[in-house]
Amino acid sequence: MDKIKIEENTVAETLIMPLYGRAQCSKQYPKVFKDEDAERIIDSIDYDFSQLNYKSFVILSWAIRKKFFCDCAIAYLSEHPNATIVNLGCGVDTSFAAVDNGTCRFINLDLPEVIAAREQFTKCRTREKNLASSAFDLSWLDQVETSPEDGLLIMSGGVLFYFDEATLKPLFNAVAERFPKSVICFDAVNSSGLKKSNKVVEKSGNKGAKVILALDNPRKQLSSWTDKIDRVNVIRSLDPEIKNEKSIPFIQRISVNIGLKLGFMQFVEVRFK
Repeated sequence: MDKIKIEENTVAETLIMPLYGRAQCSKQYPKVFKDEDAERIIDSIDYDFSQLNYKSFVILSWAIRKKFFCDCAIAYLSEHPNATIVNLGCGVDTSFAAVDNGTCRFINLDLPEVIAAREQFTKCRTREKNLASSAFDLSWLDQVETSPEDGLLIMSGGVLFYFDEATLKPLFNAVAERFPKSVICFDAVNSSGLKKSNKVVEKSGNKGAKVILALDNPRKQLSSWTDKIDRVNVIRSLDPEIKNEKSIPFIQRISVNIGLKLGFMQFVEVRFK
């Protein structure tokens, strides 16, 4: 089959970067990050990946992020096997294959141009659909076919910290109101992580991708957004399975773990009443 040509400075080029990182980790550390879909898609792309100069810390963090969200979804589905999972800001993420229990539903949600690019690389499976919409146009919630009994989990990786509190609060409130017992899980940074991230962005010359939201005390800050939060779980340590995986260089494991402990990178799970 002919490979898919990716041009520079396009939406598609931006989307395949995290996918490339996950594919690399899948090949190098298959015990903890096996992702056959990522490998398959990357192998189908005509692009000079040798020009990329990502630090190993960044590549590893992409794979760790996906594992966290998949673990959250699998745990939620053990309690709500008929739930709907929404991957908000999905890009070319392929998490459905990793969490599918045979009965859940899965929605990949992103902007129209992103969904159009996504559909070049991968097709939806049974019980999976793509939804072209802004996350903040709340009419997309009308297309979520679930009930409080079935449940809803929203995962969002590498997205929410680009928006301010005023933009995010209506989304959290709408989900809490319409879907009791639902969960939103996402990655976040504290003020120090925000500064570090934006320094990297400035050096790259990309002026349109600065981090805006810092969560120094996620439980306190998020609880002020809505009174319908049941609890907020904050993960600031490396999963033991990853921490003890000897195939991953020790310095990389230590670096990521320190970043988590200091809050430069953190994973947040919000459970609504």
